[in-house]
Amino acid sequence: MAAGQGDMDRRYSSQVSPGITFRSFITGGGAAVIRACPLLALMTTAALAGVPEDAPTPATEALSEERPLPTDTSVAAGALLGDAAALVAWLREHNKDVLAAAARVDQAAAGLAQSRLLLNPSLEGSLSDVTVGKTNPPGLRYGDTSITGATLSETVEIGKRGPRIAAARLRLESERQSYLDTLSGKTAEARHALARAAYLTARQEVLEESLGAARQNVDLQRSRAEHGDLSGNDYDRLLVDTMILESEVAGNRQELDAAVAACGAVLFAPCDLAGADPSRLSEAAPLPPAPDVETALARRPDLQALALERDSAEKEALLARRRRIPDPSLSVGYTHDNLTISGDQPNTLLFSLGIPLPVFDRGQHDAARAEGRALELDRAALASRQRGRAEVTALLSRKASLETTLAALTGQAVPKSKGVLEATLAAVNQGGMSMTDLLLTRRTHTDLLLKVMDLQFDLFAVRNDLRRALGLDADTARQASLEVSP
Repeated sequence: MAAGQGDMDRRYSSQVSPGITFRSFITGGGAAVIRACPLLALMTTAALAGVPEDAPTPATEALSEERPLPTDTSVAAGALLGDAAALVAWLREHNKDVLAAAARVDQAAAGLAQSRLLLNPSLEGSLSDVTVGKTNPPGLRYGDTSITGATLSETVEIGKRGPRIAAARLRLESERQSYLDTLSGKTAEARHALARAAYLTARQEVLEESLGAARQNVDLQRSRAEHGDLSGNDYDRLLVDTMILESEVAGNRQELDAAVAACGAVLFAPCDLAGADPSRLSEAAPLPPAPDVETALARRPDLQALALERDSAEKEALLARRRRIPDPSLSVGYTHDNLTISGDQPNTLLFSLGIPLPVFDRGQHDAARAEGRALELDRAALASRQRGRAEVTALLSRKASLETTLAALTGQAVPKSKGVLEATLAAVNQGGMSMTDLLLTRRTHTDLLLKVMDLQFDLFAVRNDLRRALGLDADTARQASLEVSP
């Protein structure tokens, strides 16, 4: 039995190493390796636990299922048209573009939290003096020569945390202003959609009323034409005029359907036009009597977002320039040395300081890029401010012109036109005037009513654009404390 065991030792000693027998491997280093297996398994498990499974990137993920507008919940167009705060609150909760802007604010808030974190320390383990072949002096086992150690290292940033946190905070503030700008823009868009639906509804009523009167007149004049009291030519003109009105009614109906669909698209709910009184157009989009243009432009969220983004880029440039300051790496290590036969200390500590040398990459190009970005944003803000100033001036001038024209038409032209139409209709029925005169008079009156409605809607659109250009809807959001907070 002993001879057999000796043969086994010789066979395995030729496979392991010339100076280590199978028995010494099992009783010495092999036993240590076996004892270390649970520790190695634990370290491997801890390392793998922090690695998540591969997840699909956002670019490959399927888009959210597009759902039709709910049919059980509708929006009272009349109520939202005259209440800016209610309209802002509705869009804040339902409009997907506004919700997407809020999600970008959350991303910026997460970026700010990330910028405040310290760098992760690193832990390094080592195993050395594992002999291969003969030992010196001969006969040493694995446990007599192995050296194990562990080193904990931490990189200390110098002059970089401050600019990085400041840049992230400015980006967050910029995203908040961008959120307000998106909310303000969608408010103006929704108000315009609501007003257009109300305007086309009123226009449809005028056209249908005119068409009903025209059809009634056709029925009345048909008997006159049959008895020879009206020429066939005049009767045909009356029919043609009625057909033109029918085409205008059909065309306006199509525009109204499109406007209702657009209203539902921006509000993400069907629009109920039951209370959409055209008189609300004069109350919608109210303006201050004498707006301070420069102060309003300074408070516009899009301009503030550009200024904050510019400041963030300047902090990024400062962060890049400070990369020339090396970040030292501090390390502390522990070593357990089993080779005490050679005079080594069994337990020792190691302290080290590592300093990277910024010879090539000193952040010079990243700093130049960030400075260029800051200059770009500064120029863009100046250009936007200049365009906003010119836009407000033009809108105020157009508003004054529309108000003057509309006052003249509603105060004088409409009453006179209505009186002329009634007198002409009575004269035609009595045979005192021709049908051609009635057609011209009725067409003129209808065109005048439609012109007044068009001007009323144009005046509303100008006021709505002025609210957007002056940032008044963003002020409404601020007053209602609708800013997104991290």
